[in-house]
Amino acid sequence: MLKSTYDKALVLALAAPVLVVTFLLARTPSGGNGVETRFWAERRASARIEARLTYPEADRYRPRVSAGGCLIPPEPIPLKELARLEEEGDWAGIAAAYGLQGEWNQSGSFLERMTSSPDRDSDLAAVHLAKGAHEQALRLLDGVLATKPQHPQALWNRALVLRDMGLTMKAAETFEKVAALGEQGWSREAKAHALTLREETLERARKWRGARDATLALMDDAKAPLPLQEARQSPGVVRQHFYDVVRAAPSKERVLALMPLARELDRIQGGSSLGDYVTRVSSRDFARRGELSRSYAAAVRKRAAAPESLVEMVRASSEDDLFVGLALHNKAALRYLPDLESRTQRDQDSWFSLYLERERARKEVADGEWWKAEQRLFNALQRCREGAFSVRCVELEGRLGILYADLRRLTEAEQHTRTAWSWARQLQEWDLELTALENLNHIARDRGDFSSALAYVEEWSARGGRIDPCYWPNINRAHTSYLALRPEAARDALAAAAACPQAPLDLMFGATFAEMARARPDPKDAERLRHVFDVARVNNPIPGDAVYARYIEGRFALDREHERGVELLTRAIEDARKLPSTDVLARESWTLSYSSLVTDAGRTGDWARVLELMAAQLETQVPTKCALAAAVHSERSVAVARGPDGELVGDYQGDRKAPFAESSSAQLIPERVRQALRGCPQVDVLAWAPVFGRTDLLPSDQPWSFRMGRTVPPPGGAPSSRRLVVSSVEAPALLQLPRLPPWTPSTETESTALELLSGPDATPSRVLSGMSDATEIEIHAHGISDPVLSDAALVVLTPEGNGRYALTADIVRQQKLAGAPLVFLAACSAGRLASTTTHEPFSLPAAFIEAGARAVLASTVDIPDAAGRFFDGVRQRIRGGTAPAVALRDERQKWLARDARNGWTHHVLLVETSD
Repeated sequence: MLKSTYDKALVLALAAPVLVVTFLLARTPSGGNGVETRFWAERRASARIEARLTYPEADRYRPRVSAGGCLIPPEPIPLKELARLEEEGDWAGIAAAYGLQGEWNQSGSFLERMTSSPDRDSDLAAVHLAKGAHEQALRLLDGVLATKPQHPQALWNRALVLRDMGLTMKAAETFEKVAALGEQGWSREAKAHALTLREETLERARKWRGARDATLALMDDAKAPLPLQEARQSPGVVRQHFYDVVRAAPSKERVLALMPLARELDRIQGGSSLGDYVTRVSSRDFARRGELSRSYAAAVRKRAAAPESLVEMVRASSEDDLFVGLALHNKAALRYLPDLESRTQRDQDSWFSLYLERERARKEVADGEWWKAEQRLFNALQRCREGAFSVRCVELEGRLGILYADLRRLTEAEQHTRTAWSWARQLQEWDLELTALENLNHIARDRGDFSSALAYVEEWSARGGRIDPCYWPNINRAHTSYLALRPEAARDALAAAAACPQAPLDLMFGATFAEMARARPDPKDAERLRHVFDVARVNNPIPGDAVYARYIEGRFALDREHERGVELLTRAIEDARKLPSTDVLARESWTLSYSSLVTDAGRTGDWARVLELMAAQLETQVPTKCALAAAVHSERSVAVARGPDGELVGDYQGDRKAPFAESSSAQLIPERVRQALRGCPQVDVLAWAPVFGRTDLLPSDQPWSFRMGRTVPPPGGAPSSRRLVVSSVEAPALLQLPRLPPWTPSTETESTALELLSGPDATPSRVLSGMSDATEIEIHAHGISDPVLSDAALVVLTPEGNGRYALTADIVRQQKLAGAPLVFLAACSAGRLASTTTHEPFSLPAAFIEAGARAVLASTVDIPDAAGRFFDGVRQRIRGGTAPAVALRDERQKWLARDARNGWTHHVLLVETSD
């Protein structure tokens, strides 16, 4: 009896730990009870997602099996299990369950409830990846890997993001990092992905280079085999160099030997232009042409610009094709455009006709007629697609991307550049792939997407580049890292750029160096910067470059020799003011010199000086009360409030850790600065880019407006009141915009003379003419801008006979608005600034103020069709004698009280001049 009792007690004692473990397993996310195990097993079995989730049960490896192309909806998640997870507060588990089902919106909503952490951010990146929001995903994953470089799920997901962005070499590298972790299943699959991506990418490079080299070999070796197979695989690069081979051929026999290749290319791309070209050249007098052909070949072999003496000699001859070739190699097409047109038009060669269309578009842009260039490129692209699709189509699409990037229409710039990139891959045009990467890098950096910008540079380097493989990537890494407020990375990249053989050390280097010298000072910095200026003076004799160099010198000196730095920056401002506003570098120097001086005054606590400098930059009066001044320069920022009694309260931050675009306005303007403005009937805000245009600088219940410029009394006294309304615009078909509802006048009696421009009358020229003496301007039209990005909006009007349809900031700022009008821009995102990294408030509201408007109201976000009534309500209040800032606040509160969904009214900004 005693032994039996002892045995039972022993069994229970030994079993107790097992029971405890079993109980704990049943309560953990990776638990072992049957219900939970079955629940997660069912989720994994039905899942077809590629991304990895950090929830342990959701991340068990399972090979992905093809569903045969059929989309089979997953079984609903058992509500009982969701309720259990919710009761436990297991948001990560719920998010993972939805994620495995591919219900990413639901998954994201639960992840958003959680505090940021590496695991949560990796899973949220998977949600963005599934939605195609690669920028947000990459930004989150870069943050995770900055703190946990070997985070398995983040590495895997980053590889997927890079692959989907087309950055296949970097994706392969990242998959290899996953493979090195040795995880069961995941490592094997990662290694396979890496091998496939790298081989597919490098195979395109090998084919392109092989086709190029095989074609160019014909120039030096008369017995070299004709690259017929290469022509079938990569006809673009073969044709591009085929022209050079024909031009360089020193005899009739060498030319005629190329006929089989000419006919093969004609067969592939249609027509007979190359065969005709070979026939035409073979009939030339080689006693005269032979020597010129040999000189041409020598110039091409050097891959450098031909001597001008040779160009002029060939130009004077009748060898038109040789002249065309030299003009192209010397990149002098714009200079010789009339000559090129006359010498190629008889050839009926679509290759050159499309090239000339591209060059004509470049000239139109240079002449300021960008809308003509836009339409020309669209028309040329249409013809190109209808004919034999070729490398010329890729170049035209890429040129459209460059045009839109120059116009600050970054959304469209990226769309066209990505299309060009996709076509280049399809045609195996390796060189054009690299060109697209370079352009995508600039576009991403201009809109403040620094993670993508760096990823494009890294991919370019991994592919071997196409220009300077050392300096170009390093200086771009440095400048992007500086803008992203990563000083150590920027300084390291600068050092790498400076160490490159024959590094040009241009002004981009100098500007980044001057800023980064603060992060890690070195006694030799001044000597290095002097070397940059010596190089710049030799290579950049343009006046704007000289002003920019002075700004850099002043920026560098400001923290070392304060008085000299102030003197140099002040001089840069004065010199920049003397140059035309079209000088981009001069304008940038002017802006950056001011922001340097403003933040420096904040650093020394001279709050009154901050207000004085901001007012001078904005060409407005220095406010004596109820004002806020705010400025940002790199990692430095300052905010100064002048209260109702004139007292000053300021805040300076010298070590901001995130770019301003990623920061809230509350971080820039602390609560104690805002509190100093309590009791003000309205507040004047002095701000320049990138702060100008923020609609959350002050609470929405406090009337405030941006101040810029001064009201100029119209000559001859106040003009008679005249209201201009633009509505029912007929947008160009190429933009594919829906028709807006027609404008309807208010029921109140209108004493002001009204001019309505609508339909075919609402063209840019007529609108600009109608604005010249109007006292009120109201525009109801489409605004082109991506609400996710920060592209400057333009207003779409009815096209002119020449195709011009846009009302843009650069056009508006050139006008003279004699009636000092009140302007209402009832167009989506019409108040949006050019980009997050622009150096001035390049927006429609700022442009209207520069042109002479006394006040402008515009939204910085998309607006509903009913927004016209909101703007009309503000207008009626102002007419009744209410101050514009107060009228905006009161109408906003009225709309919000009526319907909480009218939150867009928070994003309507007001810009006014001072009296």
